[in-house]
Amino acid sequence: FTPSSTNYAKVYLTADKAMLTGPLNGYFVKIGNTARDVSLYRQNGSAEIRIIDGADDRVNGSTIKTKIKVTRDASGRWQLYSDVGPTGNYIPEGTFTDVINTTSAYFGATCVYTSTRSDKFWFDDFNVTGTPVPDMTPPVTRSVAAIDGQHIKVLFSESLEINSAQNIGNYSIINT
Repeated sequence: FTPSSTNYAKVYLTADKAMLTGPLNGYFVKIGNTARDVSLYRQNGSAEIRIIDGADDRVNGSTIKTKIKVTRDASGRWQLYSDVGPTGNYIPEGTFTDVINTTSAYFGATCVYTSTRSDKFWFDDFNVTGTPVPDMTPPVTRSVAAIDGQHIKVLFSESLEINSAQNIGNYSIINT
């Protein structure tokens, strides 16, 4: 089907939350929307910023079969390609350097659709490759506050891995 502002798909390449329909930090490819394009977005909280604006009408047809390829190098250079048909030839949609969101824990897809299009989406052959980049920057203590005689609240610059943090001391950690 021809996508629209009420019928489109998002494929999250990176996300810091498992719930892809709420506020998160990450990057996704949007297939469709009013311009019927394939574009790359950065999401920070609920704000979606298009960083690669694909060619309009790339996915304008009654049946859309598209292969999409996205690359990102160590310096944060994103490249987006699409192959409509598919023909075997990827066409560049654009390149952009962005290093705002640097961590990820989730990959997935979401679809926005009306009732007449609810059974029209399908995905196949996801191939996610790459070398994980280890986090070499330790968390920094932002603040410490006494709660009572037995509890303190410590705010760090990033989330901690609770399992590894609890193994190094006699305390419990609660992420809030």
